[in-house]
Amino acid sequence: MRKRTLLLASVAAAGAALADGAWSPRAAMRDLAIPDEAVLLEQLEEAIELRRREEFDRFLDARDPGELIEHATLTEVDFRHRTLGVDTLFVVGDELFGLLVRPENGWGGGGTDRAAVDYAPALNRVHRGAAGGPDAFGCFSCHSKGGPDGAGMQTQNAFLAGDGERLGSADQRNPPHLLGLGPIAVLAREMTAELQAHAAAAVEEARTSGRSVRRDLSAKGVLFGAITAAPDGTIDHSGIDGVDRDLVVRPFGWKGHQATLIGMIEESLHIHQGMLSMRIQQEVRDGVLDGAPYGRGERWFDLDGDGVTLEIDHGMLATMEGYLVQLEVPVMRAPRSPDLLDLFAAGRNHFAAVGCAACHVPTLEIQSARYEVRPVADLPPFVIDVAADGEVPKVEPKYASPKTPYLVHLFSDLKRHDMGDELASPAPQGDIPPRMFLTRPLWGLAETAPYMHDGRAPTVHDAIARHGGDAAAARDAYLALDERGRAALRVFLTSLSREPKLFIP
Repeated sequence: MRKRTLLLASVAAAGAALADGAWSPRAAMRDLAIPDEAVLLEQLEEAIELRRREEFDRFLDARDPGELIEHATLTEVDFRHRTLGVDTLFVVGDELFGLLVRPENGWGGGGTDRAAVDYAPALNRVHRGAAGGPDAFGCFSCHSKGGPDGAGMQTQNAFLAGDGERLGSADQRNPPHLLGLGPIAVLAREMTAELQAHAAAAVEEARTSGRSVRRDLSAKGVLFGAITAAPDGTIDHSGIDGVDRDLVVRPFGWKGHQATLIGMIEESLHIHQGMLSMRIQQEVRDGVLDGAPYGRGERWFDLDGDGVTLEIDHGMLATMEGYLVQLEVPVMRAPRSPDLLDLFAAGRNHFAAVGCAACHVPTLEIQSARYEVRPVADLPPFVIDVAADGEVPKVEPKYASPKTPYLVHLFSDLKRHDMGDELASPAPQGDIPPRMFLTRPLWGLAETAPYMHDGRAPTVHDAIARHGGDAAAARDAYLALDERGRAALRVFLTSLSREPKLFIP
């Protein structure tokens, strides 16, 4: 299977050395871990094949503008007749992720003559309300730092829910990296099932015993508060902590507002590129959704009034979903230099001792690696194994037996926490208060500077120092360390990186 490639470099180790002021060219070279000849040959073949595909795409687009959409699309027919495999799903999804969307595909909103020869699309840096910018022509435009599907620089921040003109009117969001989304989605699914099972058990016990029952809500060892069930079946939700009343763990978005990957894809295409899915338009037609946030079009099948009635169909959403869940997972890459390795080991201990691990839980377990992609409800699912299919590295089993839990080194509890006034967003996001944010997964952190939800922290130290609210005690404990102790913790954190691979520019 073709895999995209990364620059062969020891970014995490070199970054850690810089943080400690001990970097030198010789030390950096010692930190380069060169794969063996067979691995390098395989990566070279993959890189050459990718380069050939990219060149073909450029020439094809020059000859027949717009033809590339055909290479980035799988229809419902493809899924219904199972004419594709996991490899095909990944490759076509990769093309869709890298596609530069055009007005004739539905990019942006309406209000202008898109058929005019001199029509030129315009990006809107500051979004206007919920309708979006658009602020990009493709997904890859803001997800490239550190390699494909990476994070974004602060210059790639999205300015959401603004007045269309002033930067200060908007809520800034820095693009996160997209690695490991498959295991994260499975984790959230299993945690949701655990929480809802606790609630159902409490309701049943209260009904049969005739008395109120209080029960802690725990999933994967993470406590989400408690509920109290009454004999009549009502539930007191006031004790719930870090999750919505429906007990659905929402792992996507800086504030944890999206429960599913497909929902996040759909939202991102709309907000950042002005593309509307067929599902959204159909639910507006059926009265399930209010059409106002999606544009001012008078017809349900063209809500944004741009003259394009089919922008994102079910097959395209499923293709993108199937691609993203097959992406590699980040890894821990300890420095090889002996002096930095000592700091790394000490920093790993400090991470737990100062309290970072209380929220940034290093490892959670999933019981199943099965992920189902289903374009529409009446189709059989396309099953993806998030521990085997797609790019490597993957999550690994806890034990040697294949039917055991898989370890997800996420460094998150997938729970919302109060982060204090300094980090508070300008306004609530739906029902989520301004001070509340999802615990950001730290895996892959070394490649994602600047840090925090709006990229306000240029360094790891700045990011830690800006923590408040529930994280204030851990922040103060970090700041109370001597300089060597703080440097050790930073070296450990910058070991959370991604696997280097060969790249042909």
